[in-house]
Amino acid sequence: MADPSMTTTLSTVERAAIGWECERLIHHYSMLNDAGDFTAMVELITEDGAFARPSDSANLVRGRDAILALYTGRPARFSRHMITSVVITVEDEDNASGVSYLALHTASDAQGPLPHKADPAYLIGAFHDRFARIGGEWKFTERRGSLSLKVGG
Repeated sequence: MADPSMTTTLSTVERAAIGWECERLIHHYSMLNDAGDFTAMVELITEDGAFARPSDSANLVRGRDAILALYTGRPARFSRHMITSVVITVEDEDNASGVSYLALHTASDAQGPLPHKADPAYLIGAFHDRFARIGGEWKFTERRGSLSLKVGG
């Protein structure tokens, strides 16, 4: 976060552009996760960034390699992360934070052509994110997931 004595006044357009970049990052992360492209997904996080799964919010994992191992170490599944209610707070020209809600739908038996039969249970939660602009590119510095509801099952 910027030193308050060095605050920069950002225009509405600059704030909107930062907000759009951070929201796009949230959606891109989810799409790469659903595609199983975990290598590309962790590239959206800073080298020393941190991540906590919504299902294990107390376990903050730090560093791209450790986050990648977390994802590649779990059983394969078909998933769709539905991301809504994204609110980005721009702190300065290089830092922002955000909150988004998610509904996670999975299919344990994902054989054959689409559409797959969804599992009867799904999860609803949130991500609390921190972002930084590194070398002109926005990245996550931290993603903390949490769960609030389990529907069905």
